[in-house]
Amino acid sequence: MKKNDFWLKSDMITITPSNEEDLWESDWIIALKKGEKEQIGTASFAGEKLLGAVPLKVELSQIYRNRGLGTEVIKMMVNWAFLHRNIYEVISWVEHENDKGVNALRKAGFVFRGKEGNTETYSIIKAKTVWTGVYVVVGIIVGMILGIVLNNVWLGFAVGLVSCLCLGAVMDSNALKYRESVTGKSGQYGKHSKK
Repeated sequence: MKKNDFWLKSDMITITPSNEEDLWESDWIIALKKGEKEQIGTASFAGEKLLGAVPLKVELSQIYRNRGLGTEVIKMMVNWAFLHRNIYEVISWVEHENDKGVNALRKAGFVFRGKEGNTETYSIIKAKTVWTGVYVVVGIIVGMILGIVLNNVWLGFAVGLVSCLCLGAVMDSNALKYRESVTGKSGQYGKHSKK
């Protein structure tokens, strides 16, 4: 990737890592796309990583707050983090009095997880995979083709649907087992507190 390429971009902002060799600990530079690509803040995943969870910290210059840019940056950073197989949760801590920070997190889909002193913990959890639904559709198509080939549409439909439904269920089960092995959690996620 060329040095001038941006890693994340929207209509209004770009976000580029300051150190491409250390994406999880170095700052990411937030800049406006218009004009001289002025830096308006930083974002970072630096901090303690917990079993499939990473911290996220976003800081915008005072004059760029209250414009929806914080929410946009948070969403972009979370989407990038969730592209990684071993990341299932993004956690952020904010001071209770920071209404703008709390609002930005909530608008980005973060949920309140707890409070320690004057600091509130928010997080967003990656949606679980749903391969079964995809494979049902594939099963219908394969079943219809198989039915035409066998001169028995209903038999082909049944065989295709059942086999693909089973394949989807196995894939969902394997994804859930892997997720639980990474996070150490089965079912619901527990509350996190600031260390």
